Amino acid sequence: MDLDLVINVIEENGYMGLFFWLWFGIFIIPVPNEVLLMTVGLASSMGSLDPYLAFLVSYLGISTAFTSIYLVGRIIGRRLLRFLEKRKRFADTIESSMKMMDKYHAFSLFLSCFVPGARNLVPLLYGFSRLSFKTFAVFAYSGAFIWVLTVYMIGYLFGDKMDAIMKYNKEMWLLVIIAAAAAAGIFVFKKKKMKNEGIESALGTESGIYQERQQK
Repeated sequence: MDLDLVINVIEENGYMGLFFWLWFGIFIIPVPNEVLLMTVGLASSMGSLDPYLAFLVSYLGISTAFTSIYLVGRIIGRRLLRFLEKRKRFADTIESSMKMMDKYHAFSLFLSCFVPGARNLVPLLYGFSRLSFKTFAVFAYSGAFIWVLTVYMIGYLFGDKMDAIMKYNKEMWLLVIIAAAAAAGIFVFKKKKMKNEGIESALGTESGIYQERQQK
């Protein structure tokens, strides 16, 4: 991605232009989202953009794109899926996205942000399946925040090494996904443990009350 292109977009259209560029770019620009965001991060590190405003606009643009995909899924999901399933490239991604959804359920919205292809299809599939917008928002927007922040900061700190970053792009995101999945597993384990301890405590209390009554 040409750095001058990002700067020109801002100069000609302001930050609103960057917002719409990121919003619609996820659909029409044949460039990985990571490259777009890293380029914005690089431009910010060079002083061409305000770092905080550039990040905020980037996050809002990506979040709006995810929301649009979710709404498209709710409105024309069935017809669009039939169309995409006829194309092998999309069919394979749809299958892998469904496997992710079966394994992680709504948390797959969070994880999909880090997986090219899946980040576009998982919101679409959940829109089609009529997942509540509240649940969608919790997982999609939190995932988008972590993903955008991570990619933006990589561009901000290491944007001058873009070629090396893109060379090991798959390996890098694989590590991120593993870390996120491990964190999710720990969270679910602790939640179940707390729930079981609560049940055991309640049962112990009821047992004590029952024994007292028997003694009386």
